[in-house]
Amino acid sequence: MSDTERKLNEADGIIISDKPSWEHTFKELFSILGKRIVALPSKLIGFKPLCLLIATWLLVKGHIKDWIWFCVLVIVLFGIMGLKVVSKWKEH
Repeated sequence: MSDTERKLNEADGIIISDKPSWEHTFKELFSILGKRIVALPSKLIGFKPLCLLIATWLLVKGHIKDWIWFCVLVIVLFGIMGLKVVSKWKEH
């Protein structure tokens, strides 16, 4: 792996190994797969899915209107750009 590739991967926070996957042994590949499987629930039960779950529950129970749920969806999916879009809707 070149220094440029290593720096790009370090910037993303994704460092699994210095060698390509086809150079790993089966034991190493299963170890990497196991680590990813263990980390999966924390990705699924993160902040964004929790926001969508709560907003959907409030929508189903009738505590919020559908346009509020849609705004939450846009903000969660598109981050800061979604927040800017929703703020522009309010002006019109």
